[in-house]
Amino acid sequence: MAFPNSKSLSPLSILLINFLVPFLLLQHHSAQQPSPMSAYETVSFGFSIFEEDNINIGLLGNASISGGVLRLTNTDQLGNPVPHSVGRAVHITPIHLWDKNNGNLADFTSGFSFVVNPNGSTLHADGFAFFLAPADLHLPRNSSGGYLGLFNPETALDASKNQIVAIEFDSYTNDWDPNAPSQSPHIGIDVDSIKSVASVEWPSELEPDNAVAHASINYNSESKRLSVFVVYPGDNRNATVSTIVDLRNFLPEWIRVGFSAATGDLVETHDVLTWGFEAAL
Repeated sequence: MAFPNSKSLSPLSILLINFLVPFLLLQHHSAQQPSPMSAYETVSFGFSIFEEDNINIGLLGNASISGGVLRLTNTDQLGNPVPHSVGRAVHITPIHLWDKNNGNLADFTSGFSFVVNPNGSTLHADGFAFFLAPADLHLPRNSSGGYLGLFNPETALDASKNQIVAIEFDSYTNDWDPNAPSQSPHIGIDVDSIKSVASVEWPSELEPDNAVAHASINYNSESKRLSVFVVYPGDNRNATVSTIVDLRNFLPEWIRVGFSAATGDLVETHDVLTWGFEAAL
């Protein structure tokens, strides 16, 4: 599915996780209306709240905006999650990730706060992801459950059929996941495959329902290191994972960034509360 072209310029400080919410509050009003990209190839945006008439967020599948929250999977009238729901939300601004003329590669940083709520269930699924994908992205068919709206059974483990890099927040252990068959929620970095190239335990099971987490994702174009840091500020539980990946080998020059989530037979909610992003080429 294609989205209209919209670029953004706003000089931002680096998104450090401890300053995510203040950063978003400061940038909210200026970032809602992107302006053309400058010669410095910089794009940035920030949302301290999601508005239902937001023209800068493209929604696919069951994703929606309600009550100031970006809701990636469906809930019923009582707010309970429903099975076999899948959704994506992307910012419509195309990101110039790398330049084929000179080989330059962008640095980027993104921060967001989120809630994954199992509604009291000890066994729940499936999870959500922050992803980078080609600008003409679409929502794959049959991508609910453990495929997280990123892949389907035909593409999940065949890297030759994919162009996507994602950070997954996976609530349920499938056969391809680390520590299978033991149930082990994890944060993983996926490169063209649902099988993570790096992962770490996600301490979500130790948190109460509706616990808010903050995530920071950074890419250094010089070291080629993609790193993820997640913290629950209520008790300071945290997790970090990183890997070396040259994104030029896996993604096209122009991409879009966003979120994807899915439920299967088991359910949970997947809500993004705030989001900021900055890239510079």
